[in-house]
Amino acid sequence: MEFHFYLLLPLLFFIKNRWNSGLFLILIATLILRWGLHHEIGQIQTLSYWTIIGRLDQFILGMLAFEYRRYFVGRHLLIVFSSLLFAIFYWYFDNGGGFYMSPSYPSPDPLWIYLPTIEGLAYAIFIAWYDNSFSHSVGKFSRFIALIGTYSYSIYLLHFFIVFRIANAINKNLIDLSNIYIAMVFSLLSFLIMIPIGYFSYRFIESPFLMFRTKYLKSDQ
Repeated sequence: MEFHFYLLLPLLFFIKNRWNSGLFLILIATLILRWGLHHEIGQIQTLSYWTIIGRLDQFILGMLAFEYRRYFVGRHLLIVFSSLLFAIFYWYFDNGGGFYMSPSYPSPDPLWIYLPTIEGLAYAIFIAWYDNSFSHSVGKFSRFIALIGTYSYSIYLLHFFIVFRIANAINKNLIDLSNIYIAMVFSLLSFLIMIPIGYFSYRFIESPFLMFRTKYLKSDQ
């Protein structure tokens, strides 16, 4: 789905530069499309979660957050309020069965028509606020966190092949992970294990291709 977005990116920039409301109209169109597909198929969870049909909302909302980033500078109360609403929404979603039991997988719940949009809006608002409201430190800890960010794409691509095996091995041979707090502790340890793996992937696979990047943004932005 990410590759599909990169293919669409030039078209999205063209639309954004020609019509001020173009990205908003595409966002509305994706909602209408998912509503129509849900009506025809009976469920939209699979397409919303796994394909560009759902995830395009989040990419577009990220573009809009960058475009209107100045609006979020210093809006701390807005972030507290929106984060609280997002947490309540996910409590409601999880309490209703979550990903696999609403009431089954794939879920017929029409909530999946809107869920990608709600997620994308919450993440876009938070990142736009965080990225533009603080003077970030350049200390050792901050540089360590920045390195994790540098390797995060490699970690993201590779974790799918490792994370479930680690969880199953810990749960079977070491400790029961049904307790969420115990699971969070071991998830942190597992993430730390992924950092050196992410480094080698970034250094020897990702970095050579980054040399071919093209700048999409003007220098004054």
